[in-house]
Amino acid sequence: MKIIHNTKDHLKKIKKPLKKYGHCAEHNSMHYQCMQNSKEKNVVFDFGKDKLILANVDDKNLWELFPSGILAPEKERFLLLSKFLDYALIKKKAEKVVVEVNEEMRKEILEQFKIHKKYKARSPHILYWPIYDMLKWDSKLKGKKWKKLRNIKNRFFKKHRVRAVESRTVKKENLRKILSSWLKKRNNNDIVDKEYYLNLINNNFKGFKFAKTLLIDGEPSTITCGWKIPNSNDYYSSIGIFDYSHKDLGDIANMEDLTNLKRNGFKYVDFGGSDKALLAFKKKFKPENIYKTYIFAIVRN
Repeated sequence: MKIIHNTKDHLKKIKKPLKKYGHCAEHNSMHYQCMQNSKEKNVVFDFGKDKLILANVDDKNLWELFPSGILAPEKERFLLLSKFLDYALIKKKAEKVVVEVNEEMRKEILEQFKIHKKYKARSPHILYWPIYDMLKWDSKLKGKKWKKLRNIKNRFFKKHRVRAVESRTVKKENLRKILSSWLKKRNNNDIVDKEYYLNLINNNFKGFKFAKTLLIDGEPSTITCGWKIPNSNDYYSSIGIFDYSHKDLGDIANMEDLTNLKRNGFKYVDFGGSDKALLAFKKKFKPENIYKTYIFAIVRN
């Protein structure tokens, strides 16, 4: 097992396993790179033959597995996770390791912990991820099913001039203003890594398939961006922020995002994980399916 700390200089080594074994929405090398900040640094565990674990550690020795960050054949993932846990919890004497995994992987972890009893998992926090079928998304919003969204869109477009542009063509100062306005509306329970968003803007959305901004009456007001999920024809719309300058702006940004993605031939669109409160908003756009991921701490038994 080789440990890589300077991930910026090893992006090629990360990209190949992501292409080979990538399977979840967050499997994007630049997304992983941009998650580093002043307190948290990425650490890659290289097991050879393109098998990696993507993780990070903060300045208080808290280790965290990148979401579904075990890049290996499915049957080998728990074994590699065990080696990562041994390193973080035993060698580095971390108090805990935080992981985010899907339902199947969590079941395997719990079953293996019952057998080996070396580590234990604490209670999870659940995220809900809505998936939209682009065959069923009606860009023209016809019929009773889409009446509420159709009314919102018609009302908004009557009041405002709306134009979509590439976010990369918008001045970074204006993009930071959108981010600042959005951050001010976050409640105390909604923890947002500001540095991550600034990294995306400063890197000109490198590694993203699309990065779109809506100009409302000529003013940049939204940012929606994401990438193609590896080994699929699906898309992860990872970022959707807006400056709250107009009523229903969030609805418009999401509708325009889905319409653009349908136009570009994606099969399904993933709108990202959230708690039940934010999920209620995302349900407006009629998801085909909702899956769960589990965030929980692993500690020594």
